[in-house]
Amino acid sequence: MLTRRLFYILTLLTFVLSFSACKSSKEKKTTNTSQLSTIDYKTFNVPKVSITLGSKGNSMSINGSLRIRKDSAIMISIQPFLGMEVGRAFITQDSLMIIDRMHKRYFKTSFEEAGKKSDIGLNYNVFQAMFTEALFAYDNPKVKLSDFKEAKVGDLTMLQYSKSGIVQEFVVNDDYRVQQVSVMSDKTSYTLHWSYTKFNALENGFIFPHQIKFQASDGKRSKNLDIDYKKVEIDKDLTFDSSVPASYEKVSMDELMSMFQ
Repeated sequence: MLTRRLFYILTLLTFVLSFSACKSSKEKKTTNTSQLSTIDYKTFNVPKVSITLGSKGNSMSINGSLRIRKDSAIMISIQPFLGMEVGRAFITQDSLMIIDRMHKRYFKTSFEEAGKKSDIGLNYNVFQAMFTEALFAYDNPKVKLSDFKEAKVGDLTMLQYSKSGIVQEFVVNDDYRVQQVSVMSDKTSYTLHWSYTKFNALENGFIFPHQIKFQASDGKRSKNLDIDYKKVEIDKDLTFDSSVPASYEKVSMDELMSMFQ
């Protein structure tokens, strides 16, 4: 049961990246070309993350850690007990790998293949932006504000990016800091929405969110996923280990997904 829930959490962020968006008839092409207000880092470390998954009135929590080497690698380790890793997700610019240490098996795929299964433009940039409160365009790692359509809806500022049937919408504050994100595709009924809360100052004084609240829906059912950062560290020396023991069995996507069906 633990492994079933564990891999639901790890794969949820990967394969349901499409979420409902708000539309506005007052859209206009933004002329704001200022730099985006985002956290500046070389490495991003959260030594303790609490992940809570909720569905149909039930919820479960599990602990882990998150490491990011900017524009290079993301490592998520699941550790329900102190010092005991039961699973790991490793994301690079071209691939995603999930390791199941309890059953000595692993799954690895390229983002090109993952995109074929999900109908969503999955890539490293999406994950990095998601975890660090950054504005992003799924197909453009060097996005700038002028790439988005901008609309005022009441007191809110909304930015939209749409291409190849994928729509991304962001609610931002006056400094163009991302507050909420919605992503959807016209090829699937799945939608993904997330928001940033619990803003606290880091050691360098930068105000940064310590909670990300996700909601995923397939049009009939929805699931909630909350990620709480207990502490965020910037520019620490970090190691990233993507090695897999030779004794581990490589499994397919279908075999991995069957663990929680």
